[in-house]
Amino acid sequence: MMPMRRIGLWVAALAMTGTLWGQGLPVSPLSGRYHLHHLLVVHAGGVFQDLRSAYGIATFDGNGSFTFAGQQKVGAGAETNFTASGTYSVNLNGAVTLSNPQRAGAQLSARLGRGMLVGSSVELGANTYDLLVAVPVPEGLTQAAVSGEFSLAGVEFVTAAAPVSRATFFSLRPSAATQSVSVLGQASNLGTRPVSQAITGVTVSVNADGSGGVLFPLAAGATAGTALLSGQHALAVGAGANVVLLSTRAPGAHGLLVGVKVDPGATVASLQDLYMTAGLQVNGSRPNAHSGSANVAGGVMTLARRVRTPEGPVDFSGVNRFSLDTDGRGFLELNRMAFGGSRTAFVASGVSTTDANNYELIVGVRALTETPPATGPSISRYGVVNAASFAPLGNPVSPGGFVSLFGTRLARALTVAAGLPFPTTLGGVQVLINDVASPLYFVSPSQISVLVPYATPAGTARVVAVVDGVRSPEVQVRVAATAPGVFSLPQTGYGAGAILKSDFTVVSNTNRARRGDVVLVYLTGLGAVTPPVPDGAASLLTVLSNVNASVNVYVGGVRARVLFKGIAPGFAGLYQLNVEIPQGAPGGASVPLAIETPEAFHDQVDIAIAP
Repeated sequence: MMPMRRIGLWVAALAMTGTLWGQGLPVSPLSGRYHLHHLLVVHAGGVFQDLRSAYGIATFDGNGSFTFAGQQKVGAGAETNFTASGTYSVNLNGAVTLSNPQRAGAQLSARLGRGMLVGSSVELGANTYDLLVAVPVPEGLTQAAVSGEFSLAGVEFVTAAAPVSRATFFSLRPSAATQSVSVLGQASNLGTRPVSQAITGVTVSVNADGSGGVLFPLAAGATAGTALLSGQHALAVGAGANVVLLSTRAPGAHGLLVGVKVDPGATVASLQDLYMTAGLQVNGSRPNAHSGSANVAGGVMTLARRVRTPEGPVDFSGVNRFSLDTDGRGFLELNRMAFGGSRTAFVASGVSTTDANNYELIVGVRALTETPPATGPSISRYGVVNAASFAPLGNPVSPGGFVSLFGTRLARALTVAAGLPFPTTLGGVQVLINDVASPLYFVSPSQISVLVPYATPAGTARVVAVVDGVRSPEVQVRVAATAPGVFSLPQTGYGAGAILKSDFTVVSNTNRARRGDVVLVYLTGLGAVTPPVPDGAASLLTVLSNVNASVNVYVGGVRARVLFKGIAPGFAGLYQLNVEIPQGAPGGASVPLAIETPEAFHDQVDIAIAP
């Protein structure tokens, strides 16, 4: 075991300087009529076992019950009238639990944002993946009012003797009754590169309630089997005319497309907010669906997703980079994407020049604006995050881990704990997690650093700040056995990781690790340890406290050998991994370093490795 020296002070300083972008708070319950479109896929071993799609009107009563009336297709069948009913609940942070309209007894994990509800049944049984998108029904809408150009992304899966998957990205003008459309896309029967098809004579109709239809004739030279987009589609325009939804109506074809109004003001520099997200991906034998959120700033999305994988649900935290042209369209990593609707929403498609086997649709909607109370302490409803990764809403916290609380009037002034063990009252401030006073590292008017007590059970925890005897409103956060987050040198949660060589020098571009080196990775959120450590107390220098959970580390996608996993000796809440850089790891200034536990996969930091 290698000693740590004074790394703890340095890492603790990183925990004090993170920024929470885009705080928001839904201020009214989910109620009224929504256009709801839902696509459900059962897929295993590279084969579709079931396909279901539905669209229509969902009516939310504001008291936890809803009804749905519309059309449904199952497998190779045609549309039939379809009704459903269920229950729902809305958390103050915008998290929605909703009965799955097409799978009795199942629950959707959804997110409520500005003018859109998105979600997926991430806890559903094995091999089932879905995506739900809903927008408020407008009143008195005219087709001319749906002005401007919209960027659409979509997926479609066709049940046939030879099943076909498609991903598309294109523009549409809903206000034009007749128009031509150029569709970029890829299909499982069209080779390994994206193709472009020109469609003429596209017709659009819009009714006063936002419902309508779009008819795509066959592109020149295409057949029903080779067309990227064809036939009648049900159209829904959301209130505000910033988002449109399309569902394929042809028998046996199950497609969902989402569009956002083109916004020239949507630039990388202008985008700095929290977005609620959901997505569906079918990629060979590894499909997935997810629900979560993304902090967007400076061309980077810091992601927190609850992901349904073939093995089961997992918590994913990671980073995607994006670039945009002057019209708000661009790329999310290698995939096509567009921000629009006055920057209230974005869509991303699996269309990519490097991965023609990716059929994916991601939808994001901007979180609603939070208005904190005029007096007294207040924790942002989105402001309980891992102190190392700053992964946003949806990412859980874990027992024994450092957590940052963001808010207003959380303390009179900055006060830092004098030493270990950390106190449970500091500067007149307490933080109660499930009514348990929790150890505090520092408090300040806008941010608190606190340790989650080891006895906090998995599930949902209640978090309250008490400042000079005045309690803040309660905020709820999900708790998991592990929720890893690696500290980063830029203090953003991503970029170069807080990693030392065995000589205790910082790994950097000018001091790269080499294959075969053992490096020390500093993080939080690895959960319970043996022997146990009292809450807020330093771990022993003479007896190592090892993490109970299994931990895997991947360097450039190559699994590395973990020589030690435990609490950093002499510290509280700070975990340490001693990792041997694998011989097969790639070289480079920014090689991804990822952490895997039974509950989570964390992929936000990099390590510099010599060629």
